Amino acid sequence: MKNKLFTLAFSIAFTALFTCFAFNANSVEVTFRVDMSQQVVSNDGVHIAGSFQGWNPASSLMTDMGNGIYALTFTLNQGEHHNYKFINGMDWAFVETVPAACGEPDGYGGYNRFFDVPANDTVLLAVCFGSCIECNSPNVNITFQVDMSNETVSPNGVHIAGSFQGWNPGATEMLHIGGNVYSFTTPLAIGDYIEYKYINGTQWGEDESVPAQCAAGLNRYLTIPGQDSTLQLVCFGSCDPCSPTTDVDVTFRVDMSNETISPLGVHIAGSFQGWNPGLSEMSDIGNNVYEITFTLQSGVYHEYKFINGNDWGMDETVPWPCNANNNRYINIPETDTTLMAVCFGSCNICNPAQIDVTFRVDMSYETVAAEGVHVAGSFQGWDPAATAMSDIGNSLYEVTLTLNENDYHEYKFINGIDWPGAENVPQQCSAGSNRYFSVPDAAITLPDVCFSSCDPCPAPSYDVDITVYLEGPFNGSGMNTSLNSAGYIPFQQPFNTSPWNYNGSEQASPIPNSNVVDWVLVELRETTGSAITATSDSVIARQAAFLLNDGSVVGADGSSLLNFTGSIDDNLFAVIWSRNHLGVMSQNALLENGGVYTYDFTTGADQVYGGFIAHKQLAPGQWGMAGGDGNADRQVNNSDKVDVWTPTAGNSGYEAGDFNMDGQVNNQDKVDVWEPNGGMGAQVPDSF
Repeated sequence: MKNKLFTLAFSIAFTALFTCFAFNANSVEVTFRVDMSQQVVSNDGVHIAGSFQGWNPASSLMTDMGNGIYALTFTLNQGEHHNYKFINGMDWAFVETVPAACGEPDGYGGYNRFFDVPANDTVLLAVCFGSCIECNSPNVNITFQVDMSNETVSPNGVHIAGSFQGWNPGATEMLHIGGNVYSFTTPLAIGDYIEYKYINGTQWGEDESVPAQCAAGLNRYLTIPGQDSTLQLVCFGSCDPCSPTTDVDVTFRVDMSNETISPLGVHIAGSFQGWNPGLSEMSDIGNNVYEITFTLQSGVYHEYKFINGNDWGMDETVPWPCNANNNRYINIPETDTTLMAVCFGSCNICNPAQIDVTFRVDMSYETVAAEGVHVAGSFQGWDPAATAMSDIGNSLYEVTLTLNENDYHEYKFINGIDWPGAENVPQQCSAGSNRYFSVPDAAITLPDVCFSSCDPCPAPSYDVDITVYLEGPFNGSGMNTSLNSAGYIPFQQPFNTSPWNYNGSEQASPIPNSNVVDWVLVELRETTGSAITATSDSVIARQAAFLLNDGSVVGADGSSLLNFTGSIDDNLFAVIWSRNHLGVMSQNALLENGGVYTYDFTTGADQVYGGFIAHKQLAPGQWGMAGGDGNADRQVNNSDKVDVWTPTAGNSGYEAGDFNMDGQVNNQDKVDVWEPNGGMGAQVPDSF
């Protein structure tokens, strides 16, 4: 059933939480309560059914808390949107009737209660069964007022009729309080929902046509506030105060091409001519198009329909996308207007163009049902199993349908082939509980959306946990932090020059951790093969990071693992670059566990592609990146001494010639680091 939908629980295997997004994994406890004090409670107890429990009327028994109050607590995910109803028993025959004032359409002519899960544990108001308000709510005085400035007031006076007085059009006369304003005051229960309309006289037919934008069906509506209130003064038949009106000519047109035209002619009936089906005959202007012009007042709302003949029963059936109260409708514009010639009984022109519309949904955060993914909507009879979507890769599913230009449709995606697998569409992109769109005049691919969301799925992410040593600052058990303690490490990542040319924005001010040794550049490569295939064209991401004295590579905050956006489908290899040490690449693919990819370069020569040619033993069982590559050309040779070390010898600070990274360029850098490594070269495939 379309109103009984639930969103499958999903699990995100990534450590990053996507806040401000519909899929928020933070769980909170929500306590639902209902007041049954005005009901005879069933021997089967009181139950709740909703999208959060599979719409099962018998599985969620509520607890009697005393004084007629029943309660039940569910653990739900923050940000989710849910529908639900209370049941006096354990079967749908005993479900409450939810008022429109506090409901969303259920797809069957009724309403469901609805709720957006907040950020904190919540106990909901104990509403009266079948009501929007508490039982025995106190009364407040509500004053209704209407401006009749644009009307000729009936000699029988102005009246109000509504659900609070039995819908009697002649029983409740309003008081003329001056000018053209009429008023009526009555006590009503706080929180109650009412519908009403104004009557220029005492009979139905003299009632106003309420514009769709301020109407529930045919009527005005109101949820009674918590204090005495005077409602906004509105113009009779309008949502707004009265304003000066202008007479404009409005030409109505209908295309009868698909009809056998009655010998009695084609007519129009509407609120602007007294709803008389035989009064206003339309003229044949050729090509089966009929028209008629009325002089009407600008800003006024009207409803109408076309008649193939001259009596009721010959009138068209107006489709729901363009009907209000089973009629067509119009707000009269400020200038003379000729309306589009719509097809009789249609919202569209006759014989509209056929347009290809491609629907897409991203199932990245769902466990896709064995039956696949489907779309159901007004364009295919709301059959959840009839329209299968194709898997086009990267968790995207799509289907292309040919639809009529200008048609309005509602739809939703189905994970499987039945309504329990339907998505729960958020309010901000739904009409009722469905997605919606109008068919344009050219082929279109609708935007990719995440299942049960208004937006694309957030890019998946993963963490990288890497351990690596640099030879220069290595002290036998870890690394020295001399550059950091001397204040020489720059706040901005240093790899934005040749040969790295990395333009990342990583920065920290001040350096966030006293254990920081230096910046390094982490490069990730993805390939279906082994390390030899992880060439530069397989690079998928780079990120500057801090290297800590224990070999940990962390983010710019000085503590967190490196987080990357994207998904990994094949083997992932890591390359580590330093300002003045030979770069290394992992010999083996990184190991993944729970969305975290791990690699330790320090445990042996075989951890690095190229082995001991590129990696150096620093202590028994501890290996690290060889120092001395001052010009970062991936070779330790004479140019590192001549071009880098010699010109800066004697300097202090953040210098590439400071191979041991103690903050001083001196003979130790040359003798202890550069000379022993002469002839070594990085073995990273096809780099830079």
